[in-house]
Amino acid sequence: MYGVKELYAVLLLTTICSFEFGDTVIVPALTINSAEWKSYVSTYGKTYTTIPESYAVFYYNYNNRLITAHNLQADRNPNTVTYRLGVNQFTDMRFIHFKALFPKTTLPTTAPSATTPPTVQTAAASFDIITELQLTITVEDQGTVCNSGWAYATAKAVEIYAASLMVSTERLSAQNLIDCAGSGIGCTRQVAQTAFEYLVGYAQPLHSVTDYPDNNKLATQGMCVTPTSTTSTPVTLASYSRVDNPDDDMIMQYVSALFPVVIEYDPTSFDFMEYKSGIFQQPHTKGGSHYMVVVGYGTDTTTNLNYWLVLNSFGTTWGEDGYIRIIRQSNKPLTTVALFPTSFGP
Repeated sequence: MYGVKELYAVLLLTTICSFEFGDTVIVPALTINSAEWKSYVSTYGKTYTTIPESYAVFYYNYNNRLITAHNLQADRNPNTVTYRLGVNQFTDMRFIHFKALFPKTTLPTTAPSATTPPTVQTAAASFDIITELQLTITVEDQGTVCNSGWAYATAKAVEIYAASLMVSTERLSAQNLIDCAGSGIGCTRQVAQTAFEYLVGYAQPLHSVTDYPDNNKLATQGMCVTPTSTTSTPVTLASYSRVDNPDDDMIMQYVSALFPVVIEYDPTSFDFMEYKSGIFQQPHTKGGSHYMVVVGYGTDTTTNLNYWLVLNSFGTTWGEDGYIRIIRQSNKPLTTVALFPTSFGP
């Protein structure tokens, strides 16, 4: 851990250092009492109990300079730097702390309750489940203290598929999965397959957020409970599929057949942490796991790059209103595993 003097020495260096083309990136440093900092704290509901607020201000200033430097390069080299970064709920964190939220997970070698993927037709050239079906889908926010993407991605995939079949239009609860399928590691190293096995293998219902509210302030999973009263009928998932090492064509075919596909993705780069817009091309990562939902794919008209449209669970202030467009390249597979719901019970 840096001391205060070392922190501000690094901050000074980032203020005066020169980047490509000999330009200096100058971003006014915020202080605890500055209006912009107070606005940031208010916007993201920040409270500082584990670290001094002065450290959070430092990391905000440090990260904001890196964001500004990256965006300067994007302005000058739009054909090579195809995405932009922006301030979000993670900007007051050290990257090492962000990385620690997403340790590498290990999927089970088998999926006892998974069924053979359904036969699907050739994929359309571009497709977006949400737009195609005119669905109203809420972007969730898993917070900054619990590695719960596995639960949020599963709940959202089931929700989207249920809406596409007019089985249910309810927002479904990730907290239900965290508490009941987490097996004690719901905020650390759990995987999406466990959530699907809980729903299908154990025939457990998935409740709405109204009946089983999400709580992104919890750093550990809660106690699994059965709602004492319900305002809506919980969803019962009858089957799901798992595909190992899927190629681009396979994922495109499933998505264009209206299957929202849960993927494992490595989020451990500064650029992913601060992603704002554009076609994301993953830089070097540190080896971690996060789960998101592929809901579409297409080609960007500005860069002519193919992309995946992926729904995250970092809230609407991250990325493109909560979504990320990840470059689609046949020589760089998107994921090593694809999971998706395939049918519902009564």
